[in-house]
Amino acid sequence: MGSRPGVEIHSERAKTPADGTSSTRICIRFKENPGESVHLRLSRGSFSDSAIQREITVPVENNEANLVVFAHDRPGVGWLSGPGFRHKIEFVAVSFMQGLLYEWIPTIVTALGLALVLKSFVVASFFIPSGSMEHTLEKGDLLIADKLSYKLLSQDPDRGDIMIFRFPKDPKKDYIKRVIGLPGDKVKVYHGQVYVNGDVLLEDDYIAERPFNDYDEVTVPEGHYFVMGDNRNHSSDSRVWGFVPRDNIEGRALFVFWPKPRLLDNHEPVAVAAEPDTPASAP
Repeated sequence: MGSRPGVEIHSERAKTPADGTSSTRICIRFKENPGESVHLRLSRGSFSDSAIQREITVPVENNEANLVVFAHDRPGVGWLSGPGFRHKIEFVAVSFMQGLLYEWIPTIVTALGLALVLKSFVVASFFIPSGSMEHTLEKGDLLIADKLSYKLLSQDPDRGDIMIFRFPKDPKKDYIKRVIGLPGDKVKVYHGQVYVNGDVLLEDDYIAERPFNDYDEVTVPEGHYFVMGDNRNHSSDSRVWGFVPRDNIEGRALFVFWPKPRLLDNHEPVAVAAEPDTPASAP
């Protein structure tokens, strides 16, 4: 039985077999007289046992309209609509194969398609195979990355983002590093400090240790990014193999969900003016 304000609906069956021949009687009781007849519509099933009839006008006697709905030949939900109400009618599978064909397979295909879209454009999980991002990320961490911002929304990475990208030397491999230089930036490493456009990046809150080796100043090309691992002295990054093209970017790391759940810190490091005696480029 179903009810709406001013309407009570009584159905002979709670669920009707989807065999194309079964039927269910329905009684619609109106609390106020709707007139001599009401016009009804079906989204699935039929008002006739010999042809598909989705609309009908039913006489009203003593504020009641009585009708018969014949089953659809496929399982699913149908709706009986009339003045002031919308009533759900469930047509259920009559065999395992019918249920598999019309319910399970479409559901599985839809779920797989949604998962593919989510993995390609929205979110994805990644495994950390090395210690190049310690102590921000530990070897063996599993993390969730946001792919929506960089891919569908076409947002560009910010300095400080923990970025996942296809390795420029082998696009079949995914790498993860922190963005240090944006297109047009001048980046160098000198005496344990990272400089961007002449300013010192204050990174001590997330790097494992300051870099031992200097790195001559480079200018990041347009459409590319300069990245470094947080474990500065044990990371193969832009200092070794160059810049990351924008097209190679996959996503931004958001949080680790295993083995120690935690949010990740994507933020732009504070930059302060270099000391006056700091050379413009590393020797």
